[in-house]
Amino acid sequence: MKKMDDFKNIYGQDLAIQILKSSIAKKHISPAYLFSGPEGVGRRKAAKIFVKAILNNNINKELTKRKIESNNHPDLLWIGPSYMVQGKVVSQQQAKSESIGIKTPPKIRLNQIKEIIEFLGKKPLESARKIVVIEDIETMNESASNALLKTLEEPNTGIFILITQRSEKLLSTIRSRCQIVPFIRLSNNQVNKIIQKLEVIQKIPDIPSEIIKDLIAFSDGSPGKYLTNVDYWLDISSTLRDQLDFKVTSQIAVLKLAKEITDELNVEQQLWLINFQQNRIWKKENNPTMVKKLEELRRQLLSYVQPRLAWEVTLLEISFSN
Repeated sequence: MKKMDDFKNIYGQDLAIQILKSSIAKKHISPAYLFSGPEGVGRRKAAKIFVKAILNNNINKELTKRKIESNNHPDLLWIGPSYMVQGKVVSQQQAKSESIGIKTPPKIRLNQIKEIIEFLGKKPLESARKIVVIEDIETMNESASNALLKTLEEPNTGIFILITQRSEKLLSTIRSRCQIVPFIRLSNNQVNKIIQKLEVIQKIPDIPSEIIKDLIAFSDGSPGKYLTNVDYWLDISSTLRDQLDFKVTSQIAVLKLAKEITDELNVEQQLWLINFQQNRIWKKENNPTMVKKLEELRRQLLSYVQPRLAWEVTLLEISFSN
């Protein structure tokens, strides 16, 4: 079956795919599924394929597929963590596209669970069942968790697909009502083999093999995270990349490097750079002092300390503490 073949592009997740294929083949769909595992290993892609297999029951399957891909199917509600801005729920995509300044992390909110309840309270329009997909479900606050639990107990014609990196953070009563679909962390060798098969890799400019190894090691067994890491790396100019060992020899050079970093990179990119450098330093030099200094720098950036000043202080300490 074609819908079974769609899973072929999800690598290294044999058990998860076996569970989903079995549900489709036997037409035994559980009321709720928990897709649990690391970011970027295929959870979201598998959820899309599974949703298509469930909703693709009409004559015009291509139209149904397009509606699902664009999150425009009347029987599908796909939500993720959001922000609260002036009393209104704002999605992460909207906040980013409109450059809305946010100081608190996104969450799955009670208002969104109420939206789910309203959605499930109406009859399906094009399918036999309605489907609700919730990404990063572990970000739910307590009131949202309790409301979701009640909804899971009486889903009516609804099917839930909950996607999480941290299933242990969910209420045990929520986990117990779900069919667990486990996604696993891949080895660095598996990640390397997978990314070599991806068409997008052919379009990426040459990156030194040593940096590729570092980016793979920093990807936590996730091909998706590797591609994200590559994007971050390529966003850094070649001039700045050449200085990222932080081995500067004068105070003037330190001040210049701090200025280049903060002029070129936004705070999100700076935080990624700190995480990446910590990973490299720990694996190559096993230098806990430098790792701690970078951790303090991260804390300062998250506390809205002036970035350039924070980098100046940290680079001075790293360069002249030995």
